[in-house]
Amino acid sequence: MTPDEKPDPSPVADAPPANVSMAAPTLDEFDPRTWVVPLVCKDCGKDFSVPYRHVQAGIVFHCPHCRGSFVPTSTIHREVHDAFTEFYAARQRDRAESARRGDDAAALAAKQAHELEEFRARLNTLAHAMNPAGKLIRRKGLGAMFS
Repeated sequence: MTPDEKPDPSPVADAPPANVSMAAPTLDEFDPRTWVVPLVCKDCGKDFSVPYRHVQAGIVFHCPHCRGSFVPTSTIHREVHDAFTEFYAARQRDRAESARRGDDAAALAAKQAHELEEFRARLNTLAHAMNPAGKLIRRKGLGAMFS
């Protein structure tokens, strides 16, 4: 080897340190950072979702399909917050109660899977019923004559 040539880097040097864990972090279902809220665009009517931690009154979300704005009101924030906190508080209570009684884990998992599907359906219904700031709502009945 001449002095101008550089030695090949050792494959050992490129290996990660032994003390660094390569495992993916586990997701905790009770961590609000992992919760997702479904929304329906007021302009194009298509579904999209945002992280729960960002849903606050006055925060502007933009639809990824049409770039329309979606601004949750305080009522929307309260309904979403109540739905998530009630669901996950009941879920934690059920797990603690089941562990205390020593119930079958498979039965609890099946029950909670069914409850999770019902919760997702509730969120979807809530998403379609939301009236964000700026949504055009046509009046019905006599009120429609005077608008």
